[in-house]
Formats: sequence, structure tokens, C-alpha cells
Amino acid sequence: MSVNAVLYSEWTKIRSVRSVTWALPLAAALLIGIGAGVTGSVGADESDAKSFDPVQLGYYGLFFAHVVVIAFAVLVVGNEYSTGAIRTSLATVPRRGLFYGAKLATGAALALVAGVIASAGTFFTSQNLLGDHGVALGDEGTVRAVVAGALYFPLLALMCMGITAMLRSQMLSMGLLVPVLFLVSPVLAEIPGLRAAAWYLPDRAGQYALRVTLDPAAPYSPVVGLLILAVWAAAATVGGWLVLSKRDA
Repeated sequence: MSVNAVLYSEWTKIRSVRSVTWALPLAAALLIGIGAGVTGSVGADESDAKSFDPVQLGYYGLFFAHVVVIAFAVLVVGNEYSTGAIRTSLATVPRRGLFYGAKLATGAALALVAGVIASAGTFFTSQNLLGDHGVALGDEGTVRAVVAGALYFPLLALMCMGITAMLRSQMLSMGLLVPVLFLVSPVLAEIPGLRAAAWYLPDRAGQYALRVTLDPAAPYSPVVGLLILAVWAAAATVGGWLVLSKRDA
């Protein structure tokens, strides 16, 4: 099969499952809506705080939206393992590199579209609601933060798709990823002895790239934070490929 045919096949698989189709629009809506709710309630006391970051506050909904992105990524890869359709897919596309690459590319491209819409919508909505307490696009760090917000969805999706390919199970993948990215990271950040390690978890690193007011405790810059998330994504996708290339369906 040609590359275009395999890509179209992967797109057809995604849009044929309703839960997968609506996952990314839901993630974007959560990010924009929760950010609007949080920034719309900010008063003078909060905005005068030294640690106040108008941009990161607008992305508060990312804490919830990324769980939906995790579900999307796990379903994109895990559906075929749960139904046994992976055997048919690999028989149809025996070039496993092409099959895996097309699946990752399709999932990441859709996540990027959702990320761009969600990030831009979140920034402009939240800064408009903050009024005099907000910032404008073009102020120091804002463009980088909006770009990082757009890339967060696809990078997270790539990482989760790679991990799902390694585990070959929707249940195991969700059982690992949701606690780690939803519970473990915030908890570690509050434990003095483990606080330093928390900075290198993918969600914490990626979300630090959204800041315009730097945290003096951070061991790296916001740009490096995004690169750390990208390294996690790259490592997971390589791991997924190694498992897929060496194990039977």
C-alpha cells in the first residue's frame, strides 16, 4: 500500500470511532472553558501577587484537558489490540514501519490541529478576561507560551501512543498514564525530597514552557521544558516501534 493509502486508512479508523472523534474537541473545550472560568474570577489580590502568571493561569484547564488527550492517544493505538484488528492491519500493511509511522503521524496531526485551536483560543480568551491584569501577544514570552501550548497536545499524544504500543493494552496504558500525569506529578512537586525529580516529568516540564513569569526554583528555562517533553515523546515512540517490530501481533 502507498503512504497516502495507509494515512487515509488510519484517518478512517479514527473517525469511525465516536469516542475517539470527540476526544480532541472536548480537550480543546476544556482548556478554553476552564481557563476562561479561572481567569474571569481573578481579582486585584491575586494579580498583585509576585508569582502571578497571567498566561499560565489561562492554561489552568490543561491539568484536565491532558487526561482527554491521553485517552485519545491510547484509543488510537489500543483499539486495534483490544479488538484483535491489529493482526488484520499488519497483514494488510506488512511494512510495520509504514503502519506505525502513519498511525503516529495521523494522531499527532489531529492533536496538533486541536492544540493550535485550543492554545490560541485559551490565550486570547483568558487575556481578554484578565483585562488590565493580562498581557498581549508579542509581550515577552507570550509567543513562546502560545506555541508551547499548541505543541503540548501532539507531543503528549505521541508519548502516549508510543507507550500504548509498548504495553499493547488500553487498560494498562490508561492505568499507567493517568495516575502518573494526573496524580504523581503534582504530589511529587509537594514533597521536598522528590521535588527536583518532578521537574523532569513530561507534564511538569511541558507546562513550565507556558510560563512568562519564571519560577526561581526551576532548574531550566521554559524552552528546555518543552524539549524535555519532546524527549519523552521521542523515547516513547522509539520504544513503541521496537516492540512492534520485534513481537508478533
